[in-house]
Amino acid sequence: MKKLIYILPFMAVISACYYDNTSELYPAAGLDLNCDTTNVTFSGKIAPIMTSYCGTNNSCHSSSIGEGGVILDDYSLAILVDDATLIGSVEHTSGYVAMPPTGKISDCNINLIKIWIQNGKPQ
Repeated sequence: MKKLIYILPFMAVISACYYDNTSELYPAAGLDLNCDTTNVTFSGKIAPIMTSYCGTNNSCHSSSIGEGGVILDDYSLAILVDDATLIGSVEHTSGYVAMPPTGKISDCNINLIKIWIQNGKPQ
């Protein structure tokens, strides 16, 4: 019985512990020093990424083509894209269509997209 008295508090303390995923809590952690993660807005940082890789001048996700119903060169339409799908696609996560199909974008750009989403997709 004495062992049980000592074990129960120990088990309560152990079961109260948990571990957060650092990359989810701090998406900008570990970025190279050349990756500016301040003031992440659509017009300032996200639109240039989308324009470079996703939709300019009649390319895949431009307003004129909108392949798969996804338009990324217009703020009012880009904010409608499902967050998990966008992140899964640019990270080339299994179960998502890898975008861009020509190769993965930089970790800096992926983190900028994550920060933009976490900040409420500011214009």
